Amino acid sequence: MRINQPIKYFPVLSSILLSACATGPTGTTNTLPEPGAGVEQSTSENQPDSLSRDLIYNTLTSEIAAQRGQNRLAFEHALQAARESRDESAAERATGLGLQANRPDSALTAAKLWVDISPSSLKAHQIAAILYIRKKNLSDAIQHLQQVVKIANSKGQSGHLQAAAIAEKSGAPDQALIIMQQLVEEESSDPKALYALALTANHAKQRDLALDYINQSLSLNPKSTQSLVLKTHTLIAMGKQSEGLAFMKQAVDDSPDNVQLGKAYARTLLELNQPEAALDTFEKLHTLAPDDDIVFSLGIIHLQLEQLERAKSHLEKLVDKRQKRNEANYYLGMIAEEEEEPEKALAWYSQVEGKNLADAQVRIAKILADQGNLNQASETLQRLRINQSQNQVKFYIIEAELLREALQFEAAHKVYSKALDLFQDNTDLLYARGLNAADLKRVDLLEKDLRKILTAQPKHADALNALGYTLADQTDRLEEAKQYIQQAFSLKPDSPAILDSMGWVEYRMGNLESALEFLNKAAELSPDAEIASHLGEVLWQMGQQQRALKVWKAANQREPNNRFINQVMSRLGADI
Repeated sequence: MRINQPIKYFPVLSSILLSACATGPTGTTNTLPEPGAGVEQSTSENQPDSLSRDLIYNTLTSEIAAQRGQNRLAFEHALQAARESRDESAAERATGLGLQANRPDSALTAAKLWVDISPSSLKAHQIAAILYIRKKNLSDAIQHLQQVVKIANSKGQSGHLQAAAIAEKSGAPDQALIIMQQLVEEESSDPKALYALALTANHAKQRDLALDYINQSLSLNPKSTQSLVLKTHTLIAMGKQSEGLAFMKQAVDDSPDNVQLGKAYARTLLELNQPEAALDTFEKLHTLAPDDDIVFSLGIIHLQLEQLERAKSHLEKLVDKRQKRNEANYYLGMIAEEEEEPEKALAWYSQVEGKNLADAQVRIAKILADQGNLNQASETLQRLRINQSQNQVKFYIIEAELLREALQFEAAHKVYSKALDLFQDNTDLLYARGLNAADLKRVDLLEKDLRKILTAQPKHADALNALGYTLADQTDRLEEAKQYIQQAFSLKPDSPAILDSMGWVEYRMGNLESALEFLNKAAELSPDAEIASHLGEVLWQMGQQQRALKVWKAANQREPNNRFINQVMSRLGADI
């Protein structure tokens, strides 16, 4: 610990001292004995009373214990300090320490003291309500939720929405609904309360009940944006998509100046995969209120519709703006990639900060790798591992995949192994290294990694499939391979990769008709070039050379740089 480190508990101590401690005159030094030690009674105003001594001792002991991770001791002294001082911040601190120590009963004791000290504290009632809900003491929880509603409403906040959020901390949507039904009067005339009730009913999947509550809310406040949106989403959740959209469109037509409602309608259209209709709505809103959010939405929808010039036009307007600049830079980089202008893409991505930073840096690494600058790509990902250590595994895997795309399987193996030195039992890393071992023609390494996964997770379908496929492709252990693939198939019968493996093992065993059946199904589900290479090979061996050539040609057009089609054609002596 550094000696100049700020004292973390100073705000709590200061607050307590201001309310409970006597202060000696300037220049006086007071020596603090242990609590309970013999102290000569004095009436001097310069002598702190025994309460102050105990208070300071409990406060300091609590915070030192907390810093040392002694949570139980920290709580006990914090609670004693709160009882002695009757200070709100001390009671809040004690409650927090009780929660930190994972002692809900202790935390509740402190929260009750907190409420007693400060009955108008919104936070105190919120935490007390949560703790009572976790104890399944709903009657006491509701009493505190009533105070939450009252205090929040007095502050201009939505008390019933806060209460609904707390009720759902129970983790049981049906119980949350029961709490809210008891909290909101049956004949309530508060549209916000009815809205909160409808929201809770929706979360409990009680759609008819939710619709009833939201209709009651709208009868009291027909222009409420949030209620209009919730009714739409409730109808859609009930399977009444057309009715929901028609209702919302009518609401937008009735209130054309309601920009928030218009945005909600457009976003609903996007969620329902209707980008053209959403674009039309956003363009109307843009003429009404061309804010950054609408401009950004227009750019993204044009990008989704592959209208790149229009997308750029909107996004470039945001580059110098504060709110959406980083998002605009990121998507402009994507557009530059789409237009095969990697240097422009690098320039856009390099300006990205904030939440899109990691994704932008990954795309920079990918561009550098595609340009043959693998060292720079690796350095970029190494910096990400340092700066975002919580995502180290992800960045190790991306670095190795870039090496694999460059056919540098040995280098990829080293990256996976370095990562596994740090994260020894990580399933994703073991699986990825196993697949890479297959490309190295090292069945022994693949078996070691995949069997380690299967020991811990016997029903890991992808590991079963990878093991079975590799054995079928690179060894003569075909019966064993088929057993693994069949296990994977029973777990994921619609997986294109597993269907491909089933087809390949049947082909290797000489069962061409069965192989063709599986591979046709795999190709219908996925345009993957490796599946196409297998399908073409089976067709070729069955004498259907023209169809095989057609399959291979289409795959090459979809993935011009794939490493499977030309290889199989060369091996079979085929020529497109």
